[in-house]
Amino acid sequence: MKKPVWGSMGLKVFPYLVVLIAGLSVSYIYGGVLHGRLDHRLLSLVGILFFAFAGITALNVMSSQVRQSIISHRLGVGRAAALQFVIRVFGYLIILFVTIGRIGIPVGHLLLGSAVIGIILGVAAQQALANFFASIVLIIVHPFTVGQRITLVSGSLGGKYVGTVDDIGLTHTSLAQDDGSVVRLPNVTILSAAAVTVHKRTEHIKSEKP
Repeated sequence: MKKPVWGSMGLKVFPYLVVLIAGLSVSYIYGGVLHGRLDHRLLSLVGILFFAFAGITALNVMSSQVRQSIISHRLGVGRAAALQFVIRVFGYLIILFVTIGRIGIPVGHLLLGSAVIGIILGVAAQQALANFFASIVLIIVHPFTVGQRITLVSGSLGGKYVGTVDDIGLTHTSLAQDDGSVVRLPNVTILSAAAVTVHKRTEHIKSEKP
């Protein structure tokens, strides 16, 4: 019998979480790497390194298990990649800021600089980010799944599209139409403007009978 994905993830992640907590505790006990006795600073540095290593490893295991779970539920490779990407980005940022804070570098200045850079990148890539966050909403709501036959009706899409969902990616959803062509529709347009009709599999089978 196949083990549940979440149970398997817990067994794999738990040892790294123990190392993570232990490393962070050591860094706090010995007061950081910039002040105090040399041996205390070295122990604190070792604790920080253990924290960073265990955190990154646990994050990679968790995101891979989440990806596997999404694919196994036929929610699409694109959705799995999108959610895995988001988990890793936020996880890496948390690990980075905690590590920098324990080393003794002021995190406030780094956050301010990151915010400024984020605003500039957000303005420059506004459309791409809109499609990306729309894909995250589609992951959570999942009005349709890969393999389902749907109809999309939207003026901003240029009319009506009927076909089978081939994949749901980071920015676009691929729809295989009846004539054999595949169209890639922006996720933000599907989310904000399209009326989506999901056809039952039985209805599709009946319609194909002569």
